[in-house]
Amino acid sequence: MHNSLNKFKIIDFSKPSWMKVFMLLSLCLPTFLIFPMAHADENDPINFIAGISRVHDNNLFRESTMERSDNITTAYAGVRLDKQYSMQRFKADFTLTAYRYQKYDVLDFDAKDYKGAWLWKLTPYLSGTLSADRKQQLTTFEDYRNLSVVTLQNVRVSENQHFEADFSPHGIWHLLGGATRSTQSNSKTFQAEDSFTMNALDAGVKYDFRSGSSITLMGHERRGNYEDRTINTATLFDTKFDESEAEAKLSWLISGKSQVNARAAYVTRNHDNFSQRDYSGVVGRVDYRWMPAGKLSITASASSDLSSFQTDYSSYTRNNTLSISPVYALSDKISMRATASASERTFLGEVGISINNGRVDTSKSISLGVDWTPLRSVTIGANLARSSRSSNLAGFDFTDTTAGLNANLFF
Repeated sequence: MHNSLNKFKIIDFSKPSWMKVFMLLSLCLPTFLIFPMAHADENDPINFIAGISRVHDNNLFRESTMERSDNITTAYAGVRLDKQYSMQRFKADFTLTAYRYQKYDVLDFDAKDYKGAWLWKLTPYLSGTLSADRKQQLTTFEDYRNLSVVTLQNVRVSENQHFEADFSPHGIWHLLGGATRSTQSNSKTFQAEDSFTMNALDAGVKYDFRSGSSITLMGHERRGNYEDRTINTATLFDTKFDESEAEAKLSWLISGKSQVNARAAYVTRNHDNFSQRDYSGVVGRVDYRWMPAGKLSITASASSDLSSFQTDYSSYTRNNTLSISPVYALSDKISMRATASASERTFLGEVGISINNGRVDTSKSISLGVDWTPLRSVTIGANLARSSRSSNLAGFDFTDTTAGLNANLFF
């Protein structure tokens, strides 16, 4: 690996000036805890956020052997808008985030993320949402494993523009419709999860029960285009696809202390030129939230998903996951949280180019965290996580431990 990857690096104040503000913010945090500060008001139309975190990762590249560790500093600042004008509501969130790696500074990048929505209402019976969002993040090394100097950093940008309408003259039955445009772009070539643009039309109905529960039936028709591809008969990489999905969703308020949210759907994806890449099947998710006491809440989840993952030995994956996440409030200012999950990921859709060998990955993870809110505007947290993956193919196993601290301001 190139020398630049092994260079030890301390904080460099030649970085953009706003990075200096982050560093000063972290140094001045004790002052905020000692002296009074203006409280953030959730009813204010505009609020500002800022924060900094430091994480140690003992296996940054998720390798089976010769693990390499690093310390990652993340600093962010942003502004949030939430304003009601008569029947119209406007929401916006813009955040600048700097990611800095102590050893592998080739991974450093700055992200510009936003979310914006107009919750419109023309009459008491006709309402909807017009929204747009953008998220920029480093692709994890669990699947992206091109660890050369040139291709090490793959920054993925995901964007969505969405319109939806809800017509309900009696507040019980709802007619739903909408359209969505989604894009995903990789800064480096990653054929398994290639860059794409997808347009979708949505339509359905919803029924609200007097108890607060609801049932929704939706249909989705999507048309996708892989931006950086040309048709390749040797590798069977296609350029376009159609996707259909029929789904049913249930939100069931069992009691004041428990709730179930469930989703079941049937998905079909067909490619324009190579049917070998097609797939279909049932997907779904069930979340059960239980609040036996005022200080304790537990969420248990089970899901099964299909995802495109195109290689020379697979076209898609099925991922089955079980998880449980308890949260306990020790006091008004201190809360503890934990998550444990286990999943099995099967690689399917062999295309005959390479032997699949029935690749199956089994992953497990557990995390513990604590959050302290000494003031309404200040949150300090710590987190410890352990994850592992075992595979029936060599080179895909790994274990990883991360530990981190974070501080956040809301004003």
